[in-house]
Amino acid sequence: MLAMEDRAQLDRMDEQSLRQLASALLGQIAYIQHENDSLRQDNTYKQCRIDQLSHEMALLKRVQFAARSEAFNAVQRQLFEETMDADLAAIACELAALKTPQKPTEEKATPRRAPLPANLPRREINHEPAQTVCSCGCSLTRIGEDVSEKLDYTPGSFTVERHVRGKWVCADCQTLIQAPVPPHVIDKGIPTTGLLAQVLVAKYADHQPLNRQEAIFGRAGVPIPRSTLAQWVGECGVQLQPLVDALRACLMARPVLHADETPVAMLAPGKGKTHRAYVWAYGTTPYDALQAVVYDFADNRAGANARRFLADWSGTLVCDDFKGYKALFDAGVTEAGCLAHARRKFHELWVSSRSPVAEQALVQFAALYDIERRARHLTADERARLRANETQPLLDRFHDWLILYRQKATDGTPIARAIDYSLKRWEALTRFAGNGDIPADNNSIENRIRPIALGRTNWLFAGSLRGGQRWPPLTGQ
Repeated sequence: MLAMEDRAQLDRMDEQSLRQLASALLGQIAYIQHENDSLRQDNTYKQCRIDQLSHEMALLKRVQFAARSEAFNAVQRQLFEETMDADLAAIACELAALKTPQKPTEEKATPRRAPLPANLPRREINHEPAQTVCSCGCSLTRIGEDVSEKLDYTPGSFTVERHVRGKWVCADCQTLIQAPVPPHVIDKGIPTTGLLAQVLVAKYADHQPLNRQEAIFGRAGVPIPRSTLAQWVGECGVQLQPLVDALRACLMARPVLHADETPVAMLAPGKGKTHRAYVWAYGTTPYDALQAVVYDFADNRAGANARRFLADWSGTLVCDDFKGYKALFDAGVTEAGCLAHARRKFHELWVSSRSPVAEQALVQFAALYDIERRARHLTADERARLRANETQPLLDRFHDWLILYRQKATDGTPIARAIDYSLKRWEALTRFAGNGDIPADNNSIENRIRPIALGRTNWLFAGSLRGGQRWPPLTGQ
């Protein structure tokens, strides 16, 4: 209702003024209604967008944290998770911009950011008022400060080493004395060992081809031709070969080794095409005090390559069922199978058809790996006792179970093939149970050879057999 003063004021207004007032009020009402409609539409859009982003975030989190250990290898999973983290961060940022800020009803516990490492060099940037005189004319007094730290990065810069060799002469006998030239990897070359290490690590560990490094060095102000970089790589391969030979000699003294191989495209000289070559990897076990791997490049997958590398060695070789190793076993090398390969046969069957038989097999594999996790940090003797007491009884029951279900399975079916793989290689697959120095699977060497899969997507192929053979000396561990 109108107040008495407002009614009196309206009574004193003429008809024309009342019409103008009514028109102004109607205009305000229309404007408010229009603003309300706009806000309602904007809120509807924002809510739809929030729902869409929230749903997308939920799906990403579900995929990210789902148990999919068999779906990706380590490198694929790493790249996948990096993409997921970036996507989740972007979605969270968009959601924060869309949601209306609200006053917190209660104090929430937020994770504290870890301080930046104290050993990093600091560059202080001071932000002070333009003037230190108050508007009243008095001088301001500094009573404290707020400090925030941000992490910065500057691309690597080049420096020059000036090696000054003084000349000293005897005034009486005129004998000239001068310090000898210090040794360098490349005599009379311009690169230091640090620069050579950067080129090699970038090419073989970070998988950056030389054309990319040429561009990176050019941006840093020192253009180094790709041909020069290639020359450095070739010379380093020769200089490092004795170290690889010494490492191979250490491997040959080990009683148990891993072996695996992976394909690499190699350019066929004069044909402009590539054919499949292979990098073979030989390494020590996870239980060995020496953690080492030596890579060997060959232009084919023939078993003669393994026989050549392991000539005169007669230990236990952990490997998959590749027939190229069979001649080694005929020559006296002891075969140890890979339990992970046998498990993978059943896992693939369970993923494709949800086979209950495959699921039962996976449960028994899980029990075996539970024991292996406990045995990982034990001594060889302790590991052997644990396996004798717990692993061997499980393997005996598992073997009986495999025979029973193989009798029920039809020849040629996926479940029959999965069971046959384990039964036909049972002696090799279970050899680890009787020796504390033998690992249960070949995963160790597979993890060491896996980075090649990432590298070949960058360098695409080996340019020649010599180029491929130069790769192992520069990546030996």
